[in-house]
Amino acid sequence: YGALTAAQNAIDGNRDITNWDRNPWWRVDLLDVYKITRVSITNRGDCCEERIEGIQIRIGNSLDNNGNSNEL
Repeated sequence: YGALTAAQNAIDGNRDITNWDRNPWWRVDLLDVYKITRVSITNRGDCCEERIEGIQIRIGNSLDNNGNSNEL
């Protein structure tokens, strides 16, 4: 895969691959407080649609429990 698929590319409209991670996750710090009204995730359209099954998105200000204390 390589540098193009690193996690830092996931928020800029490019891509991210966590295929080799057993329990993949990543966190985005917006550096300020914002009201989030929408989250958009684009999955692959050419194959592997099942890879996004079980995804959880948590939004909040808490870093407790790696952010898992925030609401789903």
